Amino acid sequence: MSELLRAGAVMLSESCPICSLPLFKLKSGEVICPTHGRVQIVKSDEEILSITTTASLDELERVTVSAINKLRKELEDSDVSENDIDVVKELSAWLEILERIRRLKIIIRHSDKAQR
Repeated sequence: MSELLRAGAVMLSESCPICSLPLFKLKSGEVICPTHGRVQIVKSDEEILSITTTASLDELERVTVSAINKLRKELEDSDVSENDIDVVKELSAWLEILERIRRLKIIIRHSDKAQR
């Protein structure tokens, strides 16, 4: 904490929701916890819901892209076979999931902008 103050950060009255240490605002405007790093200050339950939903969708997107890459590699490494049809069907399902996740993220972003 002392290093943050020496670097010109300002101690805020808000505390970290995880460890309850005071939060600091850097000269760049970024708010950080001395233990956990970057945090977001929310003012309403709607903001909390939006942030947690977006974080969940981000994680789902990473898992989905990983599954798509695994299936792509499986197709590349295999000889043409009837099993490829099943892999392509599974790949198609994962791509549809990815598209839905990205559409939801766009809807949330537009909703957040409209609320500001």
